[in-house]
Amino acid sequence: MFKYTIKNGESQTELSSVPASSVDLVVTSPPYKNEDGFEWEIMSDVMSGCYKALKLNTLCFVNFGHLANYKTRPLHFSIMMEDIGFSLHDTIVWVKNHYTPLQGNNLNNLFEYVFMFRKGDCPPLDRLSIGVPYADKSNVGRYSDKDIKCGGNVWYVNYPTIQQSAQKLHKDRFPVELPLKCIKLAHPLESAQILDPFCGSGTTGVAAAIYAQDFNKNISFLGIDKHSPHCIMASGRLENHVLNLMKGLSNEQRASTES
Repeated sequence: MFKYTIKNGESQTELSSVPASSVDLVVTSPPYKNEDGFEWEIMSDVMSGCYKALKLNTLCFVNFGHLANYKTRPLHFSIMMEDIGFSLHDTIVWVKNHYTPLQGNNLNNLFEYVFMFRKGDCPPLDRLSIGVPYADKSNVGRYSDKDIKCGGNVWYVNYPTIQQSAQKLHKDRFPVELPLKCIKLAHPLESAQILDPFCGSGTTGVAAAIYAQDFNKNISFLGIDKHSPHCIMASGRLENHVLNLMKGLSNEQRASTES
């Protein structure tokens, strides 16, 4: 079963009403550019709110992009998270098939970070849920009885092809597969709440809905965004997805219905 709530407001304000130690997993992608609303004070307040809301021994995944002239901002962000109380458990590199070409004396940015933070100890990870086949099949039977191994911390996740600009739901969108891999890896309990304090067009919520259906879990999703158009878009997208889940559509059929 899947249910969702989308709140329109400042994330740090809305988080104050979330009960402490009530959230099982955070998956989010905050703004990383100044022109999109990045401010250190806001980031600190929001992520402190997430830390308070999370239960002990849970995870917080943060996708963070690059700036051509401020390459260390993602690293400073991770240090800020540790100052809040989180521990950096792993750093995932998301290799993209789509990027904005850079001019001048800069290399094109072909990847983004996905930081995996923990509050307390790291819960058991379902590493094989995002596993890959062995390249050397002789390893099957030697290291595992199945042709699958941990896929590691370099993720090749492609953007889906779009034919029209209207299909681009958010200017800094990311593929559903990215938060879905995070959720699978964390594999929350039978009944769990997933939080995205910068939910944008609701992609993390869509991933949570897919996970709930495919793994027969009771998932509650809470998304927060200060932009009203984003919240309207996220709500419509999630409602459409819930209806498609009720119809029993496959992942591919569900994806084809999204605009």
